Amino acid sequence: MTDTWFVKSEGGKLVHNWLSNFYVEPDGTNVEAEFQAAKHSAYPWRHATILRSTPKRAKKLGRRFPLSEAELKKWDAAKIAAMHYFVQQKIEDHPEIAMALISTGDANLVEQNFWHDNFWGNCTCLRCYKTGDNYLGQIWMKLREEIGAAG
Repeated sequence: MTDTWFVKSEGGKLVHNWLSNFYVEPDGTNVEAEFQAAKHSAYPWRHATILRSTPKRAKKLGRRFPLSEAELKKWDAAKIAAMHYFVQQKIEDHPEIAMALISTGDANLVEQNFWHDNFWGNCTCLRCYKTGDNYLGQIWMKLREEIGAAG
């Protein structure tokens, strides 16, 4: 469980490692559904529907359900903290994931992708000419540091 890739393609199919928000955790939950549901927490039906979804479906629903301009502005201000919280919960709920994270040592964790996500990761396609912000990778490395400091 110590490989440091987030997502890779095997035989034309995407495989999500423990670092990925699409990774289905041992208890059946996934960070993508929790994150997308949080975006719609003011709407109980939406929240519950998204939370019960597969990662792929949760991402679609999270984008499909409309939010007002004010709600989007509020979410943009809170989304990094929300992601940090859900990734931290994933680590706390699953000691094997915490151990896998610790075993990455001081490796630079980058959510490399090809779907143009330069906010949470770093898109490596030929259309994206800049290095992504990699906020998801930064969250994982910060939590790894916190675990190391506590241990």
